[in-house]
Order: sequence, then structure tokens, then C-alpha cells
Amino acid sequence: MIRLWLARVAAAVLVATGYSWLPHPTQPPALSRAPAAVTTAQACRAGEPERLVIPTLGIDAAFEKVGLASKPGRVPLGDPTDSRRAGWYAAGPRPGSKTGTVLTNGHTQRNGPTIFHDDFAQRIAVRQLVTLKQHNGSVCSYRVTRVWHELSSRRSYPRLVVSQHLYDFSGPERLLLATTDDGPDAAGQDDRVSVLLAAAAGR
Repeated sequence: MIRLWLARVAAAVLVATGYSWLPHPTQPPALSRAPAAVTTAQACRAGEPERLVIPTLGIDAAFEKVGLASKPGRVPLGDPTDSRRAGWYAAGPRPGSKTGTVLTNGHTQRNGPTIFHDDFAQRIAVRQLVTLKQHNGSVCSYRVTRVWHELSSRRSYPRLVVSQHLYDFSGPERLLLATTDDGPDAAGQDDRVSVLLAAAAGR
């Protein structure tokens, strides 16, 4: 009984004097806030394209300027001299200008270093994202709206350009990408061309 009474007295004294045998809680260290992510890519502004990127297809290639083809019967846009680069028709609308069709193209081959793989025509699809990284640091994005597969470069492609107004330099901004496969079409007579048309995304 005496021990119990002494324990109660000791407890009362500790409470009265503000002491406790329980450890004082320690303040957690201040959490350092990570700096907000810095976005290096700027909103799309009119300029010259530097790289063509199609994320879903693993395509990331540099651009070179092209003119019009000099050989009759060929795809009207001139081919890039380097098959590992995409071509951009510099005399046409610029990406980010908000007006007209940005004209681009590139090579597809079964053998050799090209930016587009042999199955490009089968893998490209509506709603896929196509991005142009610009020399001015901005990024212009487009969503695929139409795809035409493996057309004859001499017959079907020129008719498509006229009927769909693909080379218009007026109207809403769009992106055209034509890929040339150096092989015969279904009739075994001509190169094949696959074409995608994309609308400006988020602008």
C-alpha cells in the first residue's frame, strides 16, 4: 500500500511540475518543396521546323528544305537528299502560321536507312499525334484526321491533291505528310505513296 501511495504522489508531482516520463514529440523536419517543373518547349509559334516526331511510331528525324520535283510523273514535292531526314516545302506555309497546309514528306524503303519503316502505312492511324519541333524553340502539334494508303504516285496521288485541296495555302492550318516507297504499287507500275492529313491540335 505504501509503494502504491508513493507512486501516486510521484505521479501527481510530475504532473503538477509539468514533467513527464514520456518523450517529448519532435517536430518533423521541414519538407523541402521541389521547384516547379520548368517547361522548355514554348507554345507553337510560326517558324521553320527542325524535327519531325511521331511518338507512337518511334519517329524522330531532322528536317531539310525541299522544293518541287523536277522529274515528270514523280510526287510533286522534291525528295530529301538524305533519306534519314524529312522534307519540308519551305516555299509553302510555315508551322504555327495558323493558315494553310504545311507540306512535308519522307522516304520509306525495305532496305536502307530511312526515317519511315516498311510498315508505316499500316501503323499510321487517325488521332495519332504528330509534332514539329521548331528552330525558334516552340513545338507545334497536330492530330491525324485522314490517311490514304499506298497510292500510285503518278495517277492517284495527283488526283487526291486536287480533290482534297491538299496543297492549299489558305484556310485553317493543317499538316500533310507524304511518304514515298521506292517500290511498285498494286498494279506493279509505279512508286507507292501514303499520305496523312492532320489538323492543328490545341490551337
